[in-house]
Amino acid sequence: MEEQAIARLMELDARAAEISTGREKQLADIERRYKEEEQKMIRDFTRRIEDETREIAQKILQEGQQEVEKLNLKTGEILENMEREFEKSRKDMTDEILKRIFDVKRENHG
Repeated sequence: MEEQAIARLMELDARAAEISTGREKQLADIERRYKEEEQKMIRDFTRRIEDETREIAQKILQEGQQEVEKLNLKTGEILENMEREFEKSRKDMTDEILKRIFDVKRENHG
């Protein structure tokens, strides 16, 4: 009977060792899967951040380009107005000079 008890204890001890080894393997597997999932999440977040950053940068560049185009249009309009004003002033001055020349000639010959 004592031998049976010792044999039974040895069986239980062996079984406990098997269970312990199995649990250690399970824990190692869980830890490995956790780390893999953590790395996957980090990669996903990094990719999403890069994508969002790229989209935001693209939007800023587009808005900047639109502002440049608006400024170029406005500058073109201003230059056209200045040219029209210059041409009008030049024509007015030329007309005035010619008028005075003809007025002086009429006075002298008149």
